[in-house]
Amino acid sequence: MALLLHLMQSNALAAAPQAVVINEIAWMGTTTSFNDEWIELYNTTDAPIDLTGWTLIANDGTPTIALSGSIPADGTFLLERTDDTTVPGVTADLIYSGSLGNDGEYLILKDGASVVIDAVDSSGGWFSGHNEGRVPMVRLDTAVSGSIPSNWTYNPRCGSATNSAGISHTCVLTETAVGTGLDYQVYFNELAPTAGVITTTPTNMETALLALINNANTSLDMAIYGLNRQSIIDGLIAAHTRGVTVRVVGDDEAATASYQPYYQMLTDAGIPIVTDASLSIIQHNKFLVIDGQTVWTGSTNWTDTGFTLNANNSMVITDTILAAIYTTEFEEMWGGNFQGAKTDNTAHLFNFNGLRLESYFSPTDLVAFEVWDELAQADETIHFAMFFWTDALLTNRVIERLEAGVSVQGMFDQLGEANGSSGDEAMCAAGAQIGIESSAGKLHDKFAIIDVNGSDPTVILGSYNWTESGAYSNDENTLIIHDATLAQMYYAEWQRQWAEIELANICNPDTLYLPVIIRGD
Repeated sequence: MALLLHLMQSNALAAAPQAVVINEIAWMGTTTSFNDEWIELYNTTDAPIDLTGWTLIANDGTPTIALSGSIPADGTFLLERTDDTTVPGVTADLIYSGSLGNDGEYLILKDGASVVIDAVDSSGGWFSGHNEGRVPMVRLDTAVSGSIPSNWTYNPRCGSATNSAGISHTCVLTETAVGTGLDYQVYFNELAPTAGVITTTPTNMETALLALINNANTSLDMAIYGLNRQSIIDGLIAAHTRGVTVRVVGDDEAATASYQPYYQMLTDAGIPIVTDASLSIIQHNKFLVIDGQTVWTGSTNWTDTGFTLNANNSMVITDTILAAIYTTEFEEMWGGNFQGAKTDNTAHLFNFNGLRLESYFSPTDLVAFEVWDELAQADETIHFAMFFWTDALLTNRVIERLEAGVSVQGMFDQLGEANGSSGDEAMCAAGAQIGIESSAGKLHDKFAIIDVNGSDPTVILGSYNWTESGAYSNDENTLIIHDATLAQMYYAEWQRQWAEIELANICNPDTLYLPVIIRGD
C-alpha cells in the first residue's frame, strides 16, 4: 500500500515534457462576453495523469492557476475563467481567476516538481485566434513546441472546448434539405468596364430588377445602401400605389448625404424607411425579397453608376426557404436592430437536390472564417474580382494555397488597391497574378470563384467586401454556392473584365499571363 501511495504521489509530482500540453486557448472570450475566457489542456499519453500540485502560470503573473484533478489518457481538461457558465452545457474541470491579455501571454505549465512540461511563448502577440470574431486558437501538433507560431491556427465556430468527461461544446452547422433544385438567374453590368460615362439607357440588370418590382403582388422588403436610379424609385412608388407593402431598410449616412433626395422621394410617397444609427458603421446590404418567394442580392447599389458604369453582379433566387432566411434578417433591422444588436438567428447550410448553398449575414455569422475555410478547399484555382480586400486573414489563406500549388488570379479596383492594407502586394509577392483595373467606373464586384474546372466549383458573392469592417461591423449578406454552372457564368464574367486590364497593370505577367478565352462568345 505504501508503495502504491508513493507511486501515485510521484505521478502527481513528475511528468515527461509535453505529456500534457496547452491545446486550445479562448483568450478573446466568447460571443457572449469577452470575459468568458477558457483554456483546454490535452494529455498526450496513454495513461491518466494526476494534476495535483501542477500550475499553469502566465509570465506576467496573471493568471496564476493551481491545478488539481485528473486528466484522462488521450483526454482533455477544461479550465473556465470566473465561473462555470462560459462554455454552454460543459462542466468545467476547474474554475480560475485572472484574465489573459489580448496582446499575448507567455504561459508555462509545470508539474508538481516545478518541471516545465509545456509552454506557449506568445508574449509578442497571440499566434492565432481572432478578437473580433471571438475565434479561439488551437494547436496543430501536440508533439511540436507550443511556442512555434505556425503550430497554431484558428478554431472557428466557437472552438471545441472539451472537459475530462469527454463532453464538448461546438457550433457545428446543420444542413437543411430543400427538396428542389436551385432556381436562379445571374446578371452582370455588361457595360463595365469599358463604359466611359453614366447612361440613362436601361441595362439588362436594371430591367430584370424592375420586372421583379413591377410584378410584385404583396410585398417588397429591401435593404439598400446607394439609391438614385430614377426608374427603380418610380417602380417602388408605383408598387406602393397599387397596394404592395413596400418597406425599406437603409443606411443613415447614405439617406442623409448624397442619396438624401432619393430616399426622400420614397418617404414623400408614403413608403416607410428605417435606417441604422451609426456614423462609423454602415448598413451595406443590397438585397430585396419579393412576395416572400424571391431574393435579389449581389454587389449592385441601385444607382446610375451601379447599373451603368461600375462592374457589378446580381443574382435572383426563387425559393421560399431562402426568402424566409432573408426576411428574418430584414425583420431584425426593420425592428431597429442593426450591426452588433443582431443575433445569429438563421440557418446557414442548404441542399438543393445536391447543390449546396451557404448563407451568411454580417456581423453575426462569422463570414470571414466561412470564406477562410472555403478558400482552404481550393485544389486548382482561385479567381476573384474585388473592390476592397484588406483582411489579412484571407490574404494569408490565399498565400497558403499559392504555396500548395494553387493558381491565383485576381482583380482589384484601383481605389481598393491603393489602400495601405490591401492584400494585393502580399499576394503578388507570393506569386499570384493580380491585375488593377483602370476604367472610368469602379470594379465594385465582391466575388470569388474556387476551382472553376475542379471537382467542387464554388462561387462566393454578395455585398461583403473582404475587410474586417465588412465581416465584423457592417450589415452585409454573403452567399457561397457550390455549382459548376454558376461557376462558369462568373468565370466568363471574370475573363471578360480581365481582358480589359492592361498588361502593365498585372503583376507576375511573364510566368502567369495566359491568353484569355471568353466562353459563350
